[in-house]
Amino acid sequence: MKVFLTGSTGFVGTEILRELLKCGYDPVVLIRDSARLKVKDEKIQIIEGDILKPESYSNALKNVDVVIHLVGIIREFPSKRITFERMHYEATKLLVNETKKANVKRFLHMSANGAREDSVTVYHKTKFKAEEYVRNSGLIYTIFKPSVIYGPEDSFINMLNNFMKKMPVFSYFGDGSYPMQPVSVYEVAEIFVKSIENEKTFNKTFTVCGNRILSYKEILRLIMEVTGRKRVLISVPEFIIDFAIKLFGKFSWFPIARDQFEMLKEGNTCENNEIFQLLGVFQRDIENTLYDYLI
Repeated sequence: MKVFLTGSTGFVGTEILRELLKCGYDPVVLIRDSARLKVKDEKIQIIEGDILKPESYSNALKNVDVVIHLVGIIREFPSKRITFERMHYEATKLLVNETKKANVKRFLHMSANGAREDSVTVYHKTKFKAEEYVRNSGLIYTIFKPSVIYGPEDSFINMLNNFMKKMPVFSYFGDGSYPMQPVSVYEVAEIFVKSIENEKTFNKTFTVCGNRILSYKEILRLIMEVTGRKRVLISVPEFIIDFAIKLFGKFSWFPIARDQFEMLKEGNTCENNEIFQLLGVFQRDIENTLYDYLI
């Protein structure tokens, strides 16, 4: 069975690509630069193209059985035309339309926990807008809404760890009580691939969270425990962070953008994790998994 995969060079996409190969699927990957592909295997068919340019991949879709769509961004760079509206909604709309033209019936889509129409963030609004387009497409869809995803190449735990390496004092936002339920990239990859042919997942939307709820401050302490580093944690009031984002949030060197800050304050937990039971996927312990790649 051939699986068309977008976002295959990213953190999650790389692991899903490995899982597809492990489970005997034939991946067809859409990438802008083949040199960025981290997984090498003769079974992988590479399509060099652009998700926003359907003419670059429409022919490839005619020969696949399933589409897995992962493309997404965590912050915008409008000067480069990288926006939530384009990368979350427009890209999904174009791919869905081309999938239907190619008569491919199965479509698995990556959204985000917390995505909804009335969100205060453009990130979540555009993720939800894309979900709705998939749901109303007539395709046999499955939509996954993961919490914060962690793993060897993540951009969250590793970012915090790298900051802690450089300074004896680490500042955190507000009182640090923001709840999170991080899930490993291994679980997310297994869930996507196991869902491809599982009819119990057809035309459904699932949240995907880890088995532990931790506050932001508890995650910082866990990183210190795993790495054996002792750091002084100091709270920075939210209004100071808010002001700093107004000044510097649009610059790529600043560690957090407006939508990221709003989502952090909102929290990121799931009401249920039925997908794990449905597919028989083991929920990993975050502490043990961090020991595997932070040390």
